Amino acid sequence: MKEGDFVKIEYSGRSPAGKLIDTTNADEAKKEGIFNEKASYKPFLAVVGKGQLLKGLDEALMEAEEGEEKTVIIPKEKAFGDRREELVKLVPLSQFRKQDIDPYPGMVLDLDGMRARVQSVSGGRVRVDFNHELAGQDLTYWFKVLRKFVSPEEKVNALAEENLGVSATLQEETARVAVGEAVQKESQEYILGKLRFIEWTQKYIPEVKNVVIEEAYAVQKKEEAIKPSSP
Repeated sequence: MKEGDFVKIEYSGRSPAGKLIDTTNADEAKKEGIFNEKASYKPFLAVVGKGQLLKGLDEALMEAEEGEEKTVIIPKEKAFGDRREELVKLVPLSQFRKQDIDPYPGMVLDLDGMRARVQSVSGGRVRVDFNHELAGQDLTYWFKVLRKFVSPEEKVNALAEENLGVSATLQEETARVAVGEAVQKESQEYILGKLRFIEWTQKYIPEVKNVVIEEAYAVQKKEEAIKPSSP
């Protein structure tokens, strides 16, 4: 593979202790107790070398071929980095109380837009760790390259299926997508998927100069009022 290639992959990642931390397989997630109903478990569409995966996994993809599967050790420097002591901070308990939060060890929360984990609560102070929970650890990843998309048409269609759940065509430098009535176009998932489709198409497929998305909506007809009959 080379930078910029479009590939569909499946993968599973494990901690040094062998605990499953990430996977595209729902059955595996359920079996090992990390299944999240809000997560999407399916093969992942990635553009190689564009930072959509852990750096170490991205680099391993460049050494793989279509249909190949590998198991690689990703050093911490190419995973979530080293642990940094300056990211462990003491926060007054009163700050949590003001937000009606009762912190406890192990609690995960967002503070100032950053994900953090409570380590301890003592003496009116809360010890909070802003490091990623996998920081400082070498990870083991298994992956398989299911498919490589070669032509611009294949890439456009793959992006449309991944983000909008529909197929697409490429004609005369214009990527065209038709979204039917049944699709919930007001949903956040659809809106974000549409924006991502447009962004990735423009950024990663230079053969595309224009993007056209046709959205079909059902016309809501008002029922005519029933007039009472004359006596």
